[in-house]
Amino acid sequence: MAGGRGDRTCPPGGKSSRTPGCYNPSPGARGRHVMKFEISYRGGTTHEVQLPGSVAVLGRDPGCDIVLNDSKCSRRHAVVEDGPKGLVVRDCGSANGAYVNGRRVDEAPLRPGDVLRLGDVQLKLLVEVGETVVVAPDDLDLRTAAGGPALLPLAEPRRTAARPRRPATVTVLVGLWALFVPASVAACLLAAHRLVGGAMAWALGALTGLVLAGLGTSMALGLRALAPWARHLQIATAAVGLLVCPVTLASATLLLYMARPEVKAAFEGGVRQPAGAGNGTAEATFALSLLGMLVLGLALTAIAVLLL
Repeated sequence: MAGGRGDRTCPPGGKSSRTPGCYNPSPGARGRHVMKFEISYRGGTTHEVQLPGSVAVLGRDPGCDIVLNDSKCSRRHAVVEDGPKGLVVRDCGSANGAYVNGRRVDEAPLRPGDVLRLGDVQLKLLVEVGETVVVAPDDLDLRTAAGGPALLPLAEPRRTAARPRRPATVTVLVGLWALFVPASVAACLLAAHRLVGGAMAWALGALTGLVLAGLGTSMALGLRALAPWARHLQIATAAVGLLVCPVTLASATLLLYMARPEVKAAFEGGVRQPAGAGNGTAEATFALSLLGMLVLGLALTAIAVLLL
């Protein structure tokens, strides 16, 4: 039976999902817990992920099950395994270590409510969703050479994407773009009235107002949905805004905010873009700074107009 399909059992530690062609020598497929984490970044976004499987690799490497977008995390920072006594986390020799509930560990059990910190990322283990059995239908009739019970292959765990929560600063931007729509239309119509250019001026003013209103509406909806294109368009409009005196300061603040890794993660979403904990401070600072710079820029422009 050497070399046959029936004698290749999965390696210890539940790593069958990473070893092609290995099988569990059991009458049926092995039951698996669903690992459920709440992942948080220091910068402001949080989301939940579920990983059906017995092992999950965590780190910055794109091949990990959960990719941590944090410079303090190693490429393969830690491994969470579903062992006989429940979930266990093992440090993979990372530079900054793994911490469970504030205590540095090389290996430690994980229970619902425990907080695992890797670099500046926190992963809170949530209450288990339950158990699931993964069976490959095409291999249900497999038998060993001796005619023993079927040996069922273990399927590759599928990564489940979850949309992160919308950061507070992005929510402020949604509101500002919503206000921009009526303000831009009113400004264009007022400019057409003052130009006294007849029908041509009104037509041009109305057309410009429609274009700006369309931009504002698209940006508000795109940012509200955390659409990746909305982030790119926001960066482009902020770059142009640097040349417009009333919004120069606000545009500079906005460019700094949009360049943050946590913000990019929020717009790209999914398991491969985790989020952070300690959140509120950074988001509140950027949101207030954005509003403050906008008010300051408008005030300075108004003062300059009055003095000239």
